[in-house]
Amino acid sequence: MNYSKIRGVIAAMVTPLDDVTGEVSFDGLSKLLNYLVEGGVHGLFPCGSTGEGLLLSKKERMQIVEFIVREVKGKIPIIVHTGSIHLDEAIHLTCHSRDIGAQGAALIPPYYYGMDEAAMENYFGTIAASAPDFPLYIYNIPGNTKNTVSVPLMLNLSSKYSNIIGLKESSMDFMNFINFQQVLPLDYTILMGNDAQIYSSVLMGGAGAISATATVFPEKVVEIYEQLQNGNQSQALQAQDTVTKLRAIWRKYPPIAPYKIALRLKGINVGLPRLPLRTLTSNEINRLISDLESLDI
Repeated sequence: MNYSKIRGVIAAMVTPLDDVTGEVSFDGLSKLLNYLVEGGVHGLFPCGSTGEGLLLSKKERMQIVEFIVREVKGKIPIIVHTGSIHLDEAIHLTCHSRDIGAQGAALIPPYYYGMDEAAMENYFGTIAASAPDFPLYIYNIPGNTKNTVSVPLMLNLSSKYSNIIGLKESSMDFMNFINFQQVLPLDYTILMGNDAQIYSSVLMGGAGAISATATVFPEKVVEIYEQLQNGNQSQALQAQDTVTKLRAIWRKYPPIAPYKIALRLKGINVGLPRLPLRTLTSNEINRLISDLESLDI
């Protein structure tokens, strides 16, 4: 089964929420989509970690993806995060993304409970068999899920399910990327999930990145990839240096909030993080502004 290979910078989108009600803001989502498309990203990744996907209801996740597919109109590919601890929900979300015209789905392992490889293979395999004609990407993020996607597990999945065609590698350990790259099929799509390692992973043959920084500064992250494609390694490395510094800034604050505050400063109101996540205090906002101004971007 042949699938078009997704390459480049895929923006891990925040989910805009209404300041008052906390519900999904489709007006904010429309503005964010226009901003990202105009910023040159090569794809979109809604409802993932940056998108607070696990804090959204199944209905909200479906409505968000339906809206994005309608708005984007095929201009760039959409990979939807459809993972859930509930197997039936993951299947439903995956099939729904397929049916409305997304270009693929990404799945974290089931979380909270420790899972052995047999359990994880059954989980991913059941979903793959339920949507056999739809491209799937395994999303390795052990720091959040507790369960690690190993090289043997990926080899088993890739050999048994032709629609499991790629991997988002967010373990933060670059040796994992290297190990996957060395043994998985040459046509496999390995996307870097650590914004500090985009340059290195693309140099070593990676397909690109799913980037949280790209939801705020899309042009700067895209510059890494496109300068490398044009053979301009020094310019790409300079862009990577800026993105690495941005990543360090985000990590100084509570999750999600700094992306949303930075977008608001750029004129795109995406609301506050959903509880139990918190927004930033006024002192933290002032520090964030100072941090960003120090990079002169």
